[in-house]
Amino acid sequence: MRYTLPLLTFLLIITSTLSAQQIKISGKIIDAVESSPIGFATVSLLKQDSTFVKGVNSNDDGRFSIPDVSKEEHLLSISYLGYETQILPLQKSEKDINVSDIALHPASIALNDITITANPIIHKIDRDVILPSTAQLKASTSGISLLQNLMLPRLIIDQVNNVVKTSNGSEVQLRINGVIVTYSEVLALLPEDVIRVEFHDNPGLRYGDVEAVLDFITRRKNSGGSVNTELMNNPFSGFGNNSLNAKVNHKKSEFGFNSNQWYRNLDFTRNSEQTFVFPDKKIQQNRIGETIPFNTMGINNSLNYSLQESGKYFFNAAIRQYYRNTPNSWDDEISVYTSGNSTPVNVYKQTSYRTNAPLLDLYYERNLKNEQLIIVNVIGKYAYNKTDYTFKERRNDLLYTDIHNLNKSKKYTFVGEGIYEKTFATSKISAGLRHTQAYTESTFASSTESLVDMNQSETYLYGEYQIKKGKFNSSLGIGGTRTYYSTGENKTEKYIFRPVLRVTYNINEGTYLKYNGTIYNRLPSEGDLNDVEQDIDSLQIRRGNPNLKPFMTYQNTLWGGYKKGIIDLNLWMRYRYVDGNIANDIFFEDGKFINQNNNQIAFHNFMSELRIQVQPIKDHLTMSITPGIARYINKGDNYTHTFTHWYYNAEVNASYKKWIFNAFLSNSFQYFEGETLYLGEIWQNISAGYKTDRFSISGGIINPFTKEWESGQEVWSAFIPGSSTVTSSSISKMPYLKISYNINFGRQYKSGNKKIDNNDI
Repeated sequence: MRYTLPLLTFLLIITSTLSAQQIKISGKIIDAVESSPIGFATVSLLKQDSTFVKGVNSNDDGRFSIPDVSKEEHLLSISYLGYETQILPLQKSEKDINVSDIALHPASIALNDITITANPIIHKIDRDVILPSTAQLKASTSGISLLQNLMLPRLIIDQVNNVVKTSNGSEVQLRINGVIVTYSEVLALLPEDVIRVEFHDNPGLRYGDVEAVLDFITRRKNSGGSVNTELMNNPFSGFGNNSLNAKVNHKKSEFGFNSNQWYRNLDFTRNSEQTFVFPDKKIQQNRIGETIPFNTMGINNSLNYSLQESGKYFFNAAIRQYYRNTPNSWDDEISVYTSGNSTPVNVYKQTSYRTNAPLLDLYYERNLKNEQLIIVNVIGKYAYNKTDYTFKERRNDLLYTDIHNLNKSKKYTFVGEGIYEKTFATSKISAGLRHTQAYTESTFASSTESLVDMNQSETYLYGEYQIKKGKFNSSLGIGGTRTYYSTGENKTEKYIFRPVLRVTYNINEGTYLKYNGTIYNRLPSEGDLNDVEQDIDSLQIRRGNPNLKPFMTYQNTLWGGYKKGIIDLNLWMRYRYVDGNIANDIFFEDGKFINQNNNQIAFHNFMSELRIQVQPIKDHLTMSITPGIARYINKGDNYTHTFTHWYYNAEVNASYKKWIFNAFLSNSFQYFEGETLYLGEIWQNISAGYKTDRFSISGGIINPFTKEWESGQEVWSAFIPGSSTVTSSSISKMPYLKISYNINFGRQYKSGNKKIDNNDI
């Protein structure tokens, strides 16, 4: 014990001496034109011979800090996409160095050679901030292809069906500078305009119950404009995705137009097996299908105007229109079956539908003093839907089943939202109020005509507190929802409490853990809240249910990542419990089988997946594989079904000079809810191309390794067990050609635009 005190004293002296030999370098990075802070800039500390020592990124306020720096002469390199790189010499100092505002000047060209030496992904409590590399930007032709090159975990870029979704099939909400946009508007983005991508993999209460949000933060121009187009077509069959986009800038204003049109004219075959279990007998139908067409076309138009003064306000007005016409759908069928009679029965089933939905979206952000922010968003939408269903059964020339259902609906929706945020040094508070009011007029016509009017409203109020302490970021939110809907004499009102807990632990620069626990409610579909009956076929009836109730979802998600060298690992797990979920019931009544949606007992779902990504050649070759497992437990009033499914996704991205290559492969993701197992599609897409600054051309093959594309579903009902399979040779080994071209005129970058809504701790 007598040596303990001298030993501790000696260690303290050594520690103090070592600490005294190190200093801290800090500072703030601003825009040289507007004096606004530049967040997520790359700050690199170099030796005098330019050898890299360490690197960090500036925070949302443009500030950075580099601790534990030796007392030597250094170089400080600051770079940010769209700005000229600044290199400052630092003299040897005995004290901490605080560099005054470091002003970056906008570069004269959009893509300068910037090397990100720090981690290009910054893990926040609610999102990952991704800083695309120069190589990724140069290899991309649009905002969508940039997403493909970023290869973010759990995201699937489906350029064939024009959706961005998670691996379990949930669509991702898309935004540009905080404003909700469509797929076509992201497709219109020029990669050179993208500063960063914010992937909200842990969305806060502001975003409701969406599973993920992608927000593209773009730079602002003060003059010039652009026109670009992308054409993706199959020269041998009816398949195409084509877009035309234009943008003009003048001082603080920006005018934009986007149009995305797609069409499909393909062939498919439907085969099905059904067993109708009556109280005293069984009737089995094995339908052998013929090849029939699938025919659909759609268009997304958007007209935008925005006005912005960086660091002060942002206003955006958008008029959007979504139109789709499908005269021949995937539900169609022409088939033959034999049941209880040697003479075959010819079946004809056709469903056509049409949708027209214009929308007006007004969005306003205002920065106030003392790090305060307000957001106001108003949306008005009208949607017209028409569905025409025909079912016929004929034996020889005798037509003995003839069903025709015509359904029309007009829906008027208003959404108003207000948000307030206040940011402190290490914390932030936010609060918001959103009200949705909808009125729907529906007409159901079959043998008789029924008129159904529905009023529906939802008011959502929330508050959230975020705090950063050391390596921990945590957030506690409390929300409340009032839901109300009425149809006829039926009225339902419910109040729901919604808490959210989010925690992020950044172990080191390349390792992190995240947790999200949340409770939220879901409303029944307005199409189900009626007492209308319509025939499906000669043995089945579809019946509405005005007594459906809202149901609660309880969800826990845990995930983390590890990145070192060429290895990048991401493990994600989620457990979801739904109390009183709505699913289809089939039961026998008065000689017919009734299909009706009802509140069931419970739905359990566990999912987990591991993304393994390697980058053997930095910026030129990236490969990933994601195996996953999904476990389902469905408990209804009269059944319990369990199902386990293994799935995988694999992807390769490569680029060399002006050549680009991409390959994506996945097996079918299968989703099981109620008594229906939905069989996903096996999907493969391989493409290669050549890209210049203005022009790119590539060719690809969809499903090159499958003989026939296949999808379908299984019904596990005790009353009508069966399965239905859709196959198509048109979507197998299908080639396509993609051409893109853009014209820039008089474009000048004013600054690397800092989105107002990014002040997060």
